[in-house]
Amino acid sequence: MPLTIEKLGFPIKVTGTTATDETVIDNTDLRNAGSPRISHIYWYKPTTAGHLLSVKASTGKEICKAVCEASNQSVIIPILAQFYDIVIDDMDSGEVQIFMG
Repeated sequence: MPLTIEKLGFPIKVTGTTATDETVIDNTDLRNAGSPRISHIYWYKPTTAGHLLSVKASTGKEICKAVCEASNQSVIIPILAQFYDIVIDDMDSGEVQIFMG
């Protein structure tokens, strides 16, 4: 199922699954939101242990990678470097919430 991206609210929400690169936020989105960068990512309730989340910048640099350790276990992933765009490379389940600040 392709990703569904809700960019109008706060946080930005991404649902669905993908195993290919899909742009979620680009520089234009961040300027429109009035935010300088991504602060953290919240992976909400991935459904199955072993499911993956992989997030990269459009340049291919890895932002974060996570593996679900237990069903419905959410995780907060701080972003320690500045990134101005993100691409979800792999998302097996759950909802990704992207916070900017």
